[in-house]
Amino acid sequence: MNVQQSADVVVAASYLVRPDGSVEHSRTDAAHFSVIPAEIAEIAAGIIRDDLVEARFRWMSPKKRLLAVAISLVDSGAEPRAEVSIREHVELVWGLTAREVDVVTLLAGGLTNQHIADRLWLSPRTVTTHVDRVLAKLGVKSRTAAATKALDEGMTRLPVPGGTDGFEHLALVRASATAPAKRLVPASRRIRLQPLVIGSAVPITGIARADGEEMVRGTQLALAEINARGGVGGRRVELATADVDIVSEDSIEKGMLELAGKGVDAITSGYFAWQEVAHEVAADYGAPYLHAATLDAMVQRVEHDPSRYGRIFQVCPSDTNYGPGFVEFLAGLHDRGRWNPSSKRLVVLLGAWKVSNLGLDAAADLAQAQGWTLDVVRVGPSTQDWVEAAGQVRALAPAAVLIGHYFVDGTVATIRALLENMPDTLIYSLYAPSIPEFREQLGDQANGILWATVTGTYSDPVSKGFAERYRRAYGVFPGRSHAGISYDRTMILADAWSRSASPRDYGKVSQEIRSLVHRGVNGSYYLGGKGQAAVAYPLASADASLAQAHLVYQIQDGKHRILSPDPQADSVFQLPSWFGGLRPM
Repeated sequence: MNVQQSADVVVAASYLVRPDGSVEHSRTDAAHFSVIPAEIAEIAAGIIRDDLVEARFRWMSPKKRLLAVAISLVDSGAEPRAEVSIREHVELVWGLTAREVDVVTLLAGGLTNQHIADRLWLSPRTVTTHVDRVLAKLGVKSRTAAATKALDEGMTRLPVPGGTDGFEHLALVRASATAPAKRLVPASRRIRLQPLVIGSAVPITGIARADGEEMVRGTQLALAEINARGGVGGRRVELATADVDIVSEDSIEKGMLELAGKGVDAITSGYFAWQEVAHEVAADYGAPYLHAATLDAMVQRVEHDPSRYGRIFQVCPSDTNYGPGFVEFLAGLHDRGRWNPSSKRLVVLLGAWKVSNLGLDAAADLAQAQGWTLDVVRVGPSTQDWVEAAGQVRALAPAAVLIGHYFVDGTVATIRALLENMPDTLIYSLYAPSIPEFREQLGDQANGILWATVTGTYSDPVSKGFAERYRRAYGVFPGRSHAGISYDRTMILADAWSRSASPRDYGKVSQEIRSLVHRGVNGSYYLGGKGQAAVAYPLASADASLAQAHLVYQIQDGKHRILSPDPQADSVFQLPSWFGGLRPM
């Protein structure tokens, strides 16, 4: 390395350091740099060990001189070397003071103003002033952006003021600590911030694998878009998955523990039969957990014990909206003269999904107000149980039947059985038709089927743009629910991380999730209520800007068309072709 004297360099030195920290070669123009400071040599060895390629920082010497240090890996044959440059009396860029360098270093570690004050023996008010000045001098608006810029430009200092505890997530700090040697790989990249990782517990195999594919793809599409615009504060965001059998208590626990063991920065999941198991693992781990289980029992758990479950969020409204939504939609059809019920009876086929609650008490009251009765037929877990239950429904001859099942195979088998001899009964399903596999299995028999979801992908320009980007990425259009959920919650996490001083301050990130309102492809997410769950429009809130529409679709000519509520509706109800004995073939 050629070290040239310039106006901003009074003394300078360069060294070639071996992996054990010893010096192979040195050049210096100052007597007190004839020997490299031992601490910097150790960091250089750590740079080699951790294959960081390049690092720049300010070093506070024992004599309180602030030195500019640059370290880079060099190719020197069989064993790598680190080239170290040390300069003294270098102006601090952006006009920062030495104290402000301390502050921005602690910002990079994710410390709050109070914690910075404790480390620097300052008052919180003084630290607030320093932070404001740092942001102004760096020309950024957030603490995360300031930390990123300081790391990139070598304006953080070592030793870390107050010690390295809590700074292990910073690669430069880890490199300065003793760690076992590892196999070195020739490097061609610059030092970069450690990625943020979303851990997703998804059914890659098993009964819900079609939904699992939607979940993974929706997340991957969001990550591609986030990383294309620079990530979160300069950090890439990556995905780690754990394959989970959603009806196995052991598999759910194992998958959640696997993600926690990887040290992920947030956890997401769809729905589990043993959702409480996932809640307990997530509560113990402490990182934000965003799930889509639509279970009011889980919402109540968060509301009643926020100290334990306060970092857990349900990104969709609860299943208690399904029963009332069914009755209210039918009442609206009748009131508008679009449907004349063939009887005064409604039937709900209720599956054996653990802790599920479709709000059937409220639905029965609403039905009674319309002069209808609401009968409930409980169904076992197997597909054959659902086929047999369809026979019971035919004997009751209801005006409409709600299939309270979330899986494609059982729902399809039930519909086929009902269509054999149900000429004047509306068939209304839950959620399962959102999965593309549903229409593939039923074909033309799907036309006329009604179905609802507490969280579905809209048909507005925002959602259509998402669907088109998904198609370009994967060659098929997404389903109408979980692809959008996964996309949206990934964007929510990125937004909350970007608002936080440190993405790894789980309490702060959770606070940001509670405070933000996100308009996604599945509607609006506001998770700041006591149970930290999304709100249903119009059943629970009249404000669509803070809620997700309880969407009712009808499959018409092979397409999902939204019938309710306004303003999301893009079609009107059509009497199914099987009415009057004309059944689809």
